[in-house]
Amino acid sequence: MVITVTLNPALDKTLVVNNFAVGEVNRVQAARDDIGGKGLNVSKVLKEFGIQSLALGFLGNNLRDRFEKDLDTKGIDHRFISISSGTRTNIKLVDEKKRTFTDINEPGGAITPEELEEFLTLFQQTIKKGDLVVLAGGVGEGVPITIYKTLTGLAKRKGATVVVDAEGKLLGEALTEHPDVIKPNEKELSTLVGRTLQTEEQIVQAIKEIQEMGIDNILVSMGSEGSIYLTPNGAYRAEGLQVPVKSTVGAGDSMVAALVYSILNERDDINTLALAQSAGAASVMLEGTKACNLSQAESLMERALMKIRRI
Repeated sequence: MVITVTLNPALDKTLVVNNFAVGEVNRVQAARDDIGGKGLNVSKVLKEFGIQSLALGFLGNNLRDRFEKDLDTKGIDHRFISISSGTRTNIKLVDEKKRTFTDINEPGGAITPEELEEFLTLFQQTIKKGDLVVLAGGVGEGVPITIYKTLTGLAKRKGATVVVDAEGKLLGEALTEHPDVIKPNEKELSTLVGRTLQTEEQIVQAIKEIQEMGIDNILVSMGSEGSIYLTPNGAYRAEGLQVPVKSTVGAGDSMVAALVYSILNERDDINTLALAQSAGAASVMLEGTKACNLSQAESLMERALMKIRRI
């Protein structure tokens, strides 16, 4: 079973405001709401790829009905712990004229010790040998910075495969329990190694340093510049795919979903990277955090394969 964990979900409200002006009245040209949070976004894409997953996490009662109804409609299984504080709303400002994408993210509600303990119990009871667990996104107040370390350790000891997509100390702590796959972006990788990374050679060297800590598979996403993928078999560089962009939110989550799909289908490294690039590109062509489907991603595969080289 694939299990995704979203400890700080959000209702993503996307507003299209052309020629946005700070300090002025701006008219919204279009708007849409999507349930989100990195783990949930992975679940949504996996469903479109024909892979069923179970979504775990926290939900505030203010938006619980909305999230659960949407997940039920999409056919995504879910078990969320109810929390006394609210689930956040994030604003995504899209200015198509200026070609800018601005995120305004709320911090998320606080988690009580009792709610955290209830989630840990749920997690331990749910995970079993052979599962693939995705730990993705940030956390709210009250959740320790070591949470992904704890969850990775619990999952690995049960015989599960673990994928982590997080930043800062959340990711740094998780590394000590040796997740099977991580997907930092360029900035997050720089934070991990504690220095600025400007060249391909510097990025590859930083990835190798992380790999030496016992992390076999590392995919570093670099937005429109593409990505770099290191596995025990070697290092690969994918150039970015030029596509029309409607929203950049969820592109990295689509790449994680592609990694999961590739693991389950035993794809080789090059085809794994090509699908990740294709899924990320297909995602940015859609509005809001709408999930791309497998056919949309595969339509870009030929182009993606042509832009991959071994390094």
